[in-house]
Amino acid sequence: MVTKKILKLANATQLTNNLWIGGELDQVNHELAQRQLDELIDAGINSIIDCRMECTDIDWVCEAKPEIDYLSIGVEDTGWFMPDHWFDDGISYALDQIGQGRVVVAHCQAGINRGPTMGFLVLVAQGMDAIDALNLIKKHRPIARMAYAEQAIDWWLESTGAPEDEVIAQIRRIKKWRVENAVMRATEADKTWMGQ
Repeated sequence: MVTKKILKLANATQLTNNLWIGGELDQVNHELAQRQLDELIDAGINSIIDCRMECTDIDWVCEAKPEIDYLSIGVEDTGWFMPDHWFDDGISYALDQIGQGRVVVAHCQAGINRGPTMGFLVLVAQGMDAIDALNLIKKHRPIARMAYAEQAIDWWLESTGAPEDEVIAQIRRIKKWRVENAVMRATEADKTWMGQ
């Protein structure tokens, strides 16, 4: 059973007892960012996966809170493809940290695509069905789009030796889920918004 914690300052959402997803610490007001970090620590978070390419907080966070373990694996949020090493590095780190009893937050700038996609992959790697993972994220963080979920499941299944027909079937399930739940990838949402 998950003991839910609600944060007032930090842009993070709890998915399980050992996994959170969210957005960045405040980039303008450093005092607020420090209070947000304190709130994350008070919630039990002690490992950070920072998925942002545009900036990182690794230096000041690790100096201010040496008990925090921090992985910076910044990638650009293009809406297209993530490099395989991003999935490799993120999932290896997350599973290792969780295996040590630590609590991980995967975050990006806004907590819409990169951080939630990494959270999705962690849930799947822990044995959760892909659609159940998407539903859990949508329930607790409705703004999440997980633009890279199809690529994440493709990477995961291929890395675990799943047959090609299983990979295709899982990607189709995710695409169907997107339509049924009106959770479009960023590029799809942009086309709809632009009337294409």
